Amino acid sequence: MLLSMTEAESAAPNTPGTAWSFLVTGEERQFQGNSGYEDIIEESYSYDSTVGNHQHVAVGDLVVVRNGKEALGAGYVEALQVLPDQEKVRSRCPFCTSTGFKERATMLPRFWCSRCKNAFDTPTSETVRVTAFRAHYGGTWQPLDGCLDKTQLSELSLSRSDQQSIKKMDRRRTLTAIDARGVRLPGRRELRRADRLRPQELPGGRRRSAAAVRRGQDGFRRALVREYGLICAVTGAAPAEVLEAAHLRPFAETEQHRVEEGLILRSDVHRLFDSGLLAIDAELVVHVAPSLAGHAVYSALAGVPLRIPPDAPMDRAVVADHHAATVATW
Repeated sequence: MLLSMTEAESAAPNTPGTAWSFLVTGEERQFQGNSGYEDIIEESYSYDSTVGNHQHVAVGDLVVVRNGKEALGAGYVEALQVLPDQEKVRSRCPFCTSTGFKERATMLPRFWCSRCKNAFDTPTSETVRVTAFRAHYGGTWQPLDGCLDKTQLSELSLSRSDQQSIKKMDRRRTLTAIDARGVRLPGRRELRRADRLRPQELPGGRRRSAAAVRRGQDGFRRALVREYGLICAVTGAAPAEVLEAAHLRPFAETEQHRVEEGLILRSDVHRLFDSGLLAIDAELVVHVAPSLAGHAVYSALAGVPLRIPPDAPMDRAVVADHHAATVATW
C-alpha cells in the first residue's frame, strides 16, 4: 500500500532496511524518453513508477547518491512522499517508437536511436499517468565527495546493470566501505530525530552545497579524497566541509598538483601546517611548534603518527625537506 507523507514518516522500520544507489539527474537519466527529474542532491531524490525498484524504497533505507562517475553523498530515507496520478511527458523515436534514444552534444540531427540506427531532430511525445515519489534524506546527508568511484560502487551493487537509476546495494558492505573512507553516518536515534524535524515542503531548490560544489571543482582535492578518503591525515575522520587539500611544497613555487606531495587536512590543522607551526617528519610522525604549548588541543598532536596507509604514495624526501625547513624556524 502506498503511504502518504505523514504515514511514511511514522513507518520507519525497527530493523535495518535495504541499501540503494540513486543516480542523480543529468544526461544519465534521460533514457527511456525522460527529460530528467527535479533532484536536490543534498535533500531529496525524485522518481516515478516507470523507474525500476520504485516500489521497494522505504523509510530507513540507506541511500548513496551517485552520478555517472562517483558517489556524491549518503544518508537514510527519513520520509517518502507519494504523489499519485501525475502527468509525465515521455518521448519516443519517430521511426521505431523506442524510448531508448539519446540526445547528441554536437552532431546533427540532434537525436540518435541505437535501436533502429536512425537520427532525427524531433521525437514524438506522449503523456502518461504515473505515481511520483520523493525520497527525503537531507537530515542525515553526509558528503562523500567522490571517495568511492564508479568501480567501487559497482563492487558494492547487487545489480550488474549500468542502466538502472535505482540500484540495490549490499547494505553491510556499503556501510563498511563508507566508514573506511572516514564518513560517519548518524545512528538510529539521530535518524528518528531527523524524522521529527523534517519539514513537509521541499526547500525550493535551495542547496546546502555551495561550498561542496567549489570543493568538487578542485581536482587536486578530489584526487586526494579518492586516495585517502574523508580523513584528516593528522586528526582522523572529519566532515567533508572542513577537509582541505594541503601541499607539502607551496603550489606557488612548483605550480604542480602531485598526489604524492599532498595530504588531506582539517582546515585548522591545514592553517597550522601552512603557517609553519606543525610539521611531519620522514617517519610520518607529527611535530608541533613549542609556541603552541599553551593550546592543549594542538600540543597533544605532537608524536601522533600520520593516519595514512603504509603503502600511501607519499614522497618521503619532500616530507623530510618540509620538516627540516619548518622546524628550523622554531
